[in-house]
Amino acid sequence: MAADLFAPIMRIPVAPAGRSGPRLWVRRLAIFSDPNNIIRDVPLKPGLNIVWTPDMSSSGRRALAHGSGKTTFCRLLRACLGEHGYTTDTQRSRIFADLPNGLFAAEILIDGVCWVAVRPLGLPGGEFVAQAASIEEAIVRGRRDGDQAFIDPVLIETFFPMIAGATPPEVSREQVWDVLRAWLTRDQECRLADTLAWRSPQTQSRSRAQVLGETAKLTMVRLALRALDAEEQMAALRERELVATAEDERRRQAYQQQRYLDGLKVVRAALSADDEIGFDDTIDQTGLVSLAEAALAEAMRADLPRPPDVGSIFARLNALNEERRALEAGQQAAAKEADVKRGEAERYRAEANLGEIDITQGRVRVCPICRVSVDETLANGCGISLERCDLAVLKATIADKLVKAAQLAGEADNAVLEANRFEALINQLSPRQQALEADAKSADAVSRAAQAAAKDVQDRIYRARRILDDLRSLREVEAAAKPAPPSTAALDAVRAQLEAGRSRARAAIRNLEERYQGIMAAWLPDGVEGTVKLDGNGLKVDAQFAGRGEVSTAALDSLKIVAFDLAALHMAIEEKADLPAFLVHDSPREADLDGQLYERLFSLLYQWEESVETPCFQYIVTTTTAPPLNLQTDRHVRLRMSSTPAEMRLFGMDL
Repeated sequence: MAADLFAPIMRIPVAPAGRSGPRLWVRRLAIFSDPNNIIRDVPLKPGLNIVWTPDMSSSGRRALAHGSGKTTFCRLLRACLGEHGYTTDTQRSRIFADLPNGLFAAEILIDGVCWVAVRPLGLPGGEFVAQAASIEEAIVRGRRDGDQAFIDPVLIETFFPMIAGATPPEVSREQVWDVLRAWLTRDQECRLADTLAWRSPQTQSRSRAQVLGETAKLTMVRLALRALDAEEQMAALRERELVATAEDERRRQAYQQQRYLDGLKVVRAALSADDEIGFDDTIDQTGLVSLAEAALAEAMRADLPRPPDVGSIFARLNALNEERRALEAGQQAAAKEADVKRGEAERYRAEANLGEIDITQGRVRVCPICRVSVDETLANGCGISLERCDLAVLKATIADKLVKAAQLAGEADNAVLEANRFEALINQLSPRQQALEADAKSADAVSRAAQAAAKDVQDRIYRARRILDDLRSLREVEAAAKPAPPSTAALDAVRAQLEAGRSRARAAIRNLEERYQGIMAAWLPDGVEGTVKLDGNGLKVDAQFAGRGEVSTAALDSLKIVAFDLAALHMAIEEKADLPAFLVHDSPREADLDGQLYERLFSLLYQWEESVETPCFQYIVTTTTAPPLNLQTDRHVRLRMSSTPAEMRLFGMDL
């Protein structure tokens, strides 16, 4: 059988001339219980790095392969590369309780310059990044004013100056590395489920990729793979604007149509008109407008009731009240006069009685001057007054006062009679007043009823006029309404530009696909073909067996994602992508993935490493399955752990 000259083959990635190592790689990761005591020191290297927790089949022990700290190792590494959360809040509290002064740090080589990222294991706030020869030197140096908290700005300036100016609106310049770091260091919890599944919310990493939409993440991938140019981006932006405008117009028209239908329903109900009746008259029936005009004319013909003359009733009532007030004033004056004259009469009587005259016995007992018995005064003389007591004059004076008192008493009686007369006249006014008040109350009720009737007539006229105006407006709306076209020429033109952009992008995607197919050919058995397609629905990575079509299993789906990431790493090594040649896979083997196939992953990366003196990439993989025997050496297994005893775990203790 002749060889297939067009069968895909994997080419070993070749870095540009003059490149002597990775532009980005982590040389060392260390964990400290305090700044002076180290718990774990993990040296790393360019090329393949394996973090291995042997399972029972390869360890020969009953220790579980899980719970040793593989995922935590990856998360500490990610945190040194700038990710905010290195573990969940619950795990962080547990670590902080046992290691309150603990910290972790990494030596990160960027274009040959060593940067050290130092992060506290406990409360945030003490992290910093500085240029230093080693972790220990950075810890001794300590954090200084002006130090950056995270390494993101350095990496963005080094690797992503072009991408940073072309990101989708959801990704700011400061978030470029945060998003792409999520791709290059996928969450183990995402289980390699999809090319764009990078961060699981349950890890609490606070990465922007956790909340980013699929479209934005695809845009970032295409930018990194140089499969998206400015013209297509502008067309995509314009398409979004036109679609949003068309959607706004559709919603506006739907709203106006609903208002039109609601308004028509209201006027039909007001006119008691059937749904078949149109705006204008026809031979068979009267139109809505004519019905509304007739209703308005009928409302305007209604007679307004005349209110009673309430003013004249209140004028008579006021005159009666004035008359009452005058009579009451006369009554009060007569009563006052009677009281005054009766008082004067009493005073005169009192003065007459003051002399203690005893008319019935015919003699004066006491002198009105000295208050001594008159008989004694006449017999012995008065020792007080020089005047002699004139009895006749005294009797005359007393008589005059009695007469005056009688006169005043008579006048007082006359005044009382006058007051009684006024009271009788006042009492005669009450029936007239009650009658007038009853008339006023009745007239007020009639007046209010007339006003309410007048308002009802005015309201009917207003409603009839409003219905007529609404009908005329609705008729104008119906006449002006035009169905919106399903699409516009501008949107069609923009979509043509988008398709042209995708056609240009397919050249870059084709480069990615060639590498993907080569990796699949080197990794999987004969007869497996891989494809990478970019269309309006996104980026699709497939694998199929010849003659059987696409085959999907959990193991094969995860394998496709790993191969896709390796294809991107291949392009990054050759600097045909705007990505650092750096990749971390946390336990990429699914349970049903064949062990021999899984071993080929290590062998494949080993080929890339062995083909050059210094690999220009760094690939870090955690595993519970044993790597090939030739790679179970300290050169490639950079960290070996176990769940038991506690000293073999990442932190060397129970947490």
